[in-house]
Amino acid sequence: MARLRAALELAGADPVQGALADLFSRFGAPHAALKRSALELAKKRLSAHAVRWFEAQTGQAPLPAINPLATRWSVLAHPSADISTRARRCSADDSRLLAGQALLAFEAGDATAQNEFLHHCVTCHDNLAFMLARRALRKSGAVLPDDWEAVSLQLEQLREAT
Repeated sequence: MARLRAALELAGADPVQGALADLFSRFGAPHAALKRSALELAKKRLSAHAVRWFEAQTGQAPLPAINPLATRWSVLAHPSADISTRARRCSADDSRLLAGQALLAFEAGDATAQNEFLHHCVTCHDNLAFMLARRALRKSGAVLPDDWEAVSLQLEQLREAT
C-alpha cells in the first residue's frame, strides 16, 4: 500500500497501475478487502477498462507474475506479450506527451522533431500518439505534409497485420 501511495504521487496512470498489478500478483482471494481498498485508492487514475479488469480480480487468486495488467512500472509482475506493441514500448501517458510535443514541433516548423515523432510512431506502433496529434492538427485546420499520410498508411497496415 505504501508503494501504491508513492505511485499516486507520480504523474500519469502507469506508475499506479504498475504498483496495483504488483499488489494483485501477490495477494489472493483471502486478501480481497486489501485489494478492494487499494483499487479504491487508485480508481481515479486508471482507465475504465483497467478498473474493470482489477475489479474482476479482487476476489480471485493472485494474478500470474506475467499478466496484461502489469506495466513497466511493475516491480514484481511483468507485462504479458499479449498486450499491444505500443503498450509494451510506451505508455498511454508517454503517447499523450509525445503527441503534445509533436503539435509544438509542427507549429514551430521543426521538421527534425516531426520526423522523430513519426519515426517513433511507426517503430513503436504508437497509433495513440499519432492519432492524438493528427486529430488536433486537423481540428486546427493544419494541412498535413505527405509524410504524415504515409505514416498513417503504415500504421494502418501494422494494425491489420496484428
